[in-house]
Formats: sequence, C-alpha cells, structure tokens
Amino acid sequence: MEIIAEKQRKRKRLAFKFKAYSTIIFFSLLIVFALYLLIQTNIFKIKNIEVVQLNINQSETQKIIGKYKIFLAGQSKIKAILGTDNILVWENSEEFLKSQPHISEFSIEKDYLNREIKIKISDREKFGIWCLSGQNPSNCWWFDKHGLIFEKAPLVEGEMIYKINDFSGRDLKIGDLAISGYLFQNLSKIFGVLEKLEINIRTFQLSELSSQEISTESALYPKIYFSLRIDPNLSIATLQSLKKTGWNKIEYIDLRVENRAFYKLK
Repeated sequence: MEIIAEKQRKRKRLAFKFKAYSTIIFFSLLIVFALYLLIQTNIFKIKNIEVVQLNINQSETQKIIGKYKIFLAGQSKIKAILGTDNILVWENSEEFLKSQPHISEFSIEKDYLNREIKIKISDREKFGIWCLSGQNPSNCWWFDKHGLIFEKAPLVEGEMIYKINDFSGRDLKIGDLAISGYLFQNLSKIFGVLEKLEINIRTFQLSELSSQEISTESALYPKIYFSLRIDPNLSIATLQSLKKTGWNKIEYIDLRVENRAFYKLK
C-alpha cells in the first residue's frame, strides 16, 4: 500500500511540475509575442503627429519635440527599446515641462485607434524684464505674468516694456520667481493702476528685498513709492486727486503706509 501511495505522490508532483512549467512557458511565449508586436510590427507605430502651436514658431517647435523624444528615450530602457515612434511611450510629463521654462504648455493627446498624436505647445508670454543691478545686460531676464524668470533678455530703455531694476544684491536664475506670489500680485496691480490712470511709467526700482517696497523711475512723472504688501488699488483715489494738481508740480508721492499718502511739492 505504501508503494502505491508513493507512486501516486510522484504522479501528483510530476503533474504539478508539468502544469507549472507549462504555465511559465505559456506566459514566456505570451511576453515574447507581446514584445514582437510592440517592437517588430507597426501595430503601435505612430502614423501622424499634429502640432498646435501658440505664439511659437515652427523651428522652435521642432527643437522642443526633438528634446522631448530624447527625454522619453532616457526615461527607461523599455521606452528606449520601443523607440519614440511607438505611441505607447508618449505621455504628458511635468518633469519635461519644468525643464523647458520658456514654454507654458506641452500637452499630449493620443488617438490609439488611428495611431495619431496631438501636441499642444504654447510659448510663455513675455510680461516684463527683470535686471539685477540694472546695469549688466547679461543679468536681465524675461518674466511672465506670474513672475517666473524664464529666458535671458536684453537691456532695454524707454517705457514700452515693464522693467524692474533690482539693486537688492541677490542672485536669480531661470526657473526662479522674481518675488514671492502675493508680492508679485501687488506688483501686477501697480502696473494696472498706473495704466488705468494713464500714467506712462513702466520702469521701477527695487532697492531692498526685505523692505518689500518698490519705486517708479521716470523723467516725466514724480517718483512714486509703493509697498508691495499693500493693494495699490486703495491708492487710486489719491493718485487721481494728485493728478489734478499737475505731475510737474510734485517731487514725489509716498504710498508705503496703508490708508495714508504723503507727497512733496517742488
């Protein structure tokens, strides 16, 4: 009886091993077949790439797409093997977008049925120029409407573009915020207040970052001091009243104290 039981156990072990090996072989063949479909056939090969460009030229668009393909291939060995012609490897990436600060959008939509890719690329809007020390052209950068430093800028004169001459002595680099969020929001409001009152000033001076204050620079208007901690819209009525006095009669206007205005006549 023991001999028969031992034979039955051996048969069960053999049957288990056979099933296990068969399962392993089956899934191995399945993986090989899947890899064959992915790599050797055109079933996932991209047929068409549509690019929607906003405020960016064709040449720059092609450079960005080329950089994205290099980025994709470097993400993993699998993506490198599949190649950038495979629709499966394309995906939205915040990491890539952050590496290209001069663009504000790089989004991808995939149509698997038709094997098509749609890319939306938007250039980051140039809102103004931020110059450290206000002298060296190599220390000037474009900033966007959120205060993000994203590209080198030339040293410009005149009142066509918003320009901040920063004498705070700090360092800035591409990808930094020129100043923190709520301070920049108030700076943007200062721009809006001056435009609303038809005061053509677009050049400003930041002396000390710790004071959170900024002043205007213009030969045609009195110097105006603002606090970046205070909403400048609170000073609209005051500026309207002083405008009637005549800008040429005023030496400076100080709006750095909330609900207070100080000025000096010439």
